[in-house]
Amino acid sequence: MASEDARPAGTADIAAHALTGPVRPVPGTPLPDLLGVVAEGRADATALVAPDATYTYGALHARVQRLARRLLAEGVGAEDLVAVLLPRTADSVVALLAVLTAGATYVPVDSGYPHQRITGMLADARPRLLLTTRDFAARLAPGVPALCLDDPGSAAATDALPCDPVADAERTRPLRPHDAAYVLFTSGSTGRPKGVVVEHRSLMNLIVSHRELFFGPATRHLGRERLRVAHTAALSFDAAWDPVLWLFEGHELHLVDDDVRRDPALLVTYITEHRVDVVETTPTLAEQLDRGGLFDTGLPHRLGVLALGGEAIGPVQWDRLRALPHLLALNLYGPSECTVDAFVAPLAEHPSPTIGRRPVPNTRAYVLDAQGEPCAPGETGELHLAGAGVARGYLGRPDLTAELFVPDPWQPDGARMYRTGDLVRQSPDGTLVFVGRADHQVKLHGQRLELSEVEQVLLGHARVAQCAVLLREDSPGARRLVAYAVGEGCEPEELRAYAAESLAAYMVPSAVVVLDALPLSPNGKLDRSALPAPGFGAPAGCGREPSTPAEKLLCRLFADVLGLGDADIDGIGPEDDFFLRGGDSMGAIRLVAAAREEGLTLRLQDVFEHRTAETLAAFAADQL
Repeated sequence: MASEDARPAGTADIAAHALTGPVRPVPGTPLPDLLGVVAEGRADATALVAPDATYTYGALHARVQRLARRLLAEGVGAEDLVAVLLPRTADSVVALLAVLTAGATYVPVDSGYPHQRITGMLADARPRLLLTTRDFAARLAPGVPALCLDDPGSAAATDALPCDPVADAERTRPLRPHDAAYVLFTSGSTGRPKGVVVEHRSLMNLIVSHRELFFGPATRHLGRERLRVAHTAALSFDAAWDPVLWLFEGHELHLVDDDVRRDPALLVTYITEHRVDVVETTPTLAEQLDRGGLFDTGLPHRLGVLALGGEAIGPVQWDRLRALPHLLALNLYGPSECTVDAFVAPLAEHPSPTIGRRPVPNTRAYVLDAQGEPCAPGETGELHLAGAGVARGYLGRPDLTAELFVPDPWQPDGARMYRTGDLVRQSPDGTLVFVGRADHQVKLHGQRLELSEVEQVLLGHARVAQCAVLLREDSPGARRLVAYAVGEGCEPEELRAYAAESLAAYMVPSAVVVLDALPLSPNGKLDRSALPAPGFGAPAGCGREPSTPAEKLLCRLFADVLGLGDADIDGIGPEDDFFLRGGDSMGAIRLVAAAREEGLTLRLQDVFEHRTAETLAAFAADQL
């Protein structure tokens, strides 16, 4: 993009096409210091409810200050990266807040990731310190100095430190708005994740935005000053920040454990029993929660606020949610590179799915064509975002940063905008409608991934000569990641296992199809439309027939969830592996919900441990 003194021709009227959020002041108080302000006023109020502990604001603040002082004693300071690899316990929230309080940069690492992916992320980040447990430290041996929070001696030393608020004078230097607050790794096209560096000024702008567009509307809708907020996102996902920010406003945060947050039926029970007011999740999981009875009128407690993000909301779900009078439903849109949320759209204000009419405070949105010219209303273009939420760039990747964080030619020198890769168009009523992606990046189960990253990983296998990866939907609602490999002696399941060694679970293909050659179009490019649908396991008629009522039920449910239809039920046998036949984590969630509707109580973990109808039926033999 050109600089301001060399604007592209015909763009003088950009102001007529730009969508601009309201201008709002951003407080100079660093975000971590806000926790102390809240703790002063409500020390005895419940702040955090975690699987292993419950803390008041006073107790949480004290633990955070002690751990922050321990980090300072370890020499951690401004712009130092501190990786956090912990199970989903109260310590994971304490660690996040302590890293920020010490003035360092928080780097979340998902403990569920494969060993190779974790070590790769740590090698890229090169953190000054790793906050973890003795078990993880022993298994990883990443070559990074580790502080094990569950080590009795270390914990005693930390607990002995003063708990009064850490002052700027105690940090290596005062916190500045442009200091890095966190680094979040997302899927990368080169075969390795890329770390998005977000600064304190952007995080503070997010809390300013949420006060106006999220926190305020929620408390007014429910008529209460303090709300209970469920944290259901993976801690390494950018959506994990939204629930945490409620802490800085004095609300009660519930960190839901992994088994519950992944199981719609258990999560509905948790929301009801703990009288949770606010949940943020993906549209896919929200649909399962709806099927699980979350919005039933007969519940003793009803959810009041539902925020959806991570993927597009379909028109049927949009209509369903906006028609519920007791529910404030919000659509949150934003890439990690623009600090979580760039648009907030209340569903009740829009008759059809939309990103929104204007971006969040201190943010600008442009819809530009391939030449960088503004698109007229109704024309499809790429969404560019500018303003306070734009991240610093990618950690140690100046080339990729320069490619996607480009100069904003309609603002003073130095202003930048982020090319989202999302195609949108402005509807007649002025709202933005999501159209699709401009590249090979896709959303699956609310998580963003680069198809080329999956391809690069598979190409690292010694016998794979060529590879292509697609997100397929061969039947309604059955969206699956499928890899196509060319290479002598390639075995599909060997390649899936190889991918699982270094990719997050949601990125592992549901199936690998081995081909003699990739199909080409007349101009010599890959013909993606000619790639065959996967068979997902054994052909129809192989294996024994189901012999018990439980096996027959589960075979039918396998077929339903996998989108095979009634005609193909005979193709699912009791010995067929659900995941080898095309199932994935979201399919497993649907299977658990469907089984419960038939009177068979399963947990998500049961499906992963007992992967066939035969073993699941034996496990649940006493239920039918």
